[in-house]
Amino acid sequence: MDFSQETFRNLVNRSSDMIESWYSEKIRGKKIYENKSPAEIQKIFQIAEKNEGLNPEEVLNHLDKNLIKYSNFNPSPNYYGYITGSGNQIGILGEFLKGALNQNNLKWHSAPANTEIEKISVEWISKFIGYHNKKSAGVFVSGGSVANLMNIAIMRKMKGSDSIREEGIYKNKIMRIYVSEESHSSIDKAMDMLGLGINNLIKIKVDKDFKLDTDLLKEKIIEDINNNFLPIGVIGTAGTTNTGSIDPLNNIAKICEEFSLWFMVDAAYGGPAASLNSLKKKFEGLKKADSILINPHKWLFIPFEVACVIVKNKEHMKNTFSIVPEYLQGGTDKEERDDLMNYSIQLSKDFKALKVWMTIKTFGYEKIKKSIKKDIQMAQYAYSIVEQDPLFTPLHYPDLSIFCFKYNSNSLNVSDSLLNKKITEMIEVDGRVFLSGTKINNENVLRINCVNHRREKKDINFLFKVLKEIGEKAIKELEDN
Repeated sequence: MDFSQETFRNLVNRSSDMIESWYSEKIRGKKIYENKSPAEIQKIFQIAEKNEGLNPEEVLNHLDKNLIKYSNFNPSPNYYGYITGSGNQIGILGEFLKGALNQNNLKWHSAPANTEIEKISVEWISKFIGYHNKKSAGVFVSGGSVANLMNIAIMRKMKGSDSIREEGIYKNKIMRIYVSEESHSSIDKAMDMLGLGINNLIKIKVDKDFKLDTDLLKEKIIEDINNNFLPIGVIGTAGTTNTGSIDPLNNIAKICEEFSLWFMVDAAYGGPAASLNSLKKKFEGLKKADSILINPHKWLFIPFEVACVIVKNKEHMKNTFSIVPEYLQGGTDKEERDDLMNYSIQLSKDFKALKVWMTIKTFGYEKIKKSIKKDIQMAQYAYSIVEQDPLFTPLHYPDLSIFCFKYNSNSLNVSDSLLNKKITEMIEVDGRVFLSGTKINNENVLRINCVNHRREKKDINFLFKVLKEIGEKAIKELEDN
């Protein structure tokens, strides 16, 4: 299944040309979302059940013609959806080299450079955000959902009964975990998958700034103890998905210490901002966490996918995940070798660390921090536009790089909520920019995520130009109907 050296070189060069054209033509000035239907995409990329195969040049020709057309071009500064990082070009090369090496990081001796580069990269990240000590360690995983699952598994193992590995959770008291009502849905999913039950994820109301109310948290913990439940941990969020709010981490840490609970911080999105001196106070308490997660594919600008689980004490992670059968004993006689399979739910795992290491090595500490700071400034610039324009209403001041606001309806027959829902739908059809709506206080609103090192003020200005055009059309359509 290998090609000749010349053919392979030509294919590599052709692929490089395709990528270069995407970045030269699609960053600005063209639609980033083509609004194709599932049926259209299926038709273009369908493979027959017993296909005969094609010349690789034909495959690349097909992709050159169709792949970008049927994709959403996330690297563009006109992409504001969800919390999608912008990626970076050295990271693209990392993915390319990773694929060529085809490493499987289950054992040290199956991927020696891979293992050590991952350890080095995780250590750099933990120091970058101020969460590092001699006993801490971590691993890279696919994304925040798996990272939350692993973190809660560690919490369950460390704070549940000693018999969990052998007997499961069945002989335990009912365990309860506490989060804000703004927490990520992957935590609910983890509770379900780990057998803890979503009804035992206790969601604490937030204050006017969308931060967890620690007075209510303490009251609920005491109430649950009195009702014979077993509180095992609290999850603080450092950068909520909806608004980018940062929970009062230091106050949560004190409550966890008082009740001997595991303190976990979901810093999947906001964690890198802890590196900024201007935000140190908001992240106070992060270093007290027993475990955290952070997603380099978000605000460290690494191409998808890579998230990171870090624990204060690496033995807690090892005690949760390490099982070594006979067929994986090789190389364990050398103490300096650390098999990362012992610290993760995964056995087979690719070389995610390479693109992380290459990004850190290429751009360096200060440039990465500068890019994070710039993203916050872009969100604040958007806030200043909204605050001064009667067409819009800001819903919060952006602590980080997420900003929610609404387009104000000037029609007695069209509510703000209905209008903003319509605008979100029409944005997708228009395709010049991409954003995702959300709900704040049960009302449909507009939400932008400004995580993209390429974004400039001119891009924010363009966003609001498009929003005004679409908003005017949306009101007319809704009134006519």
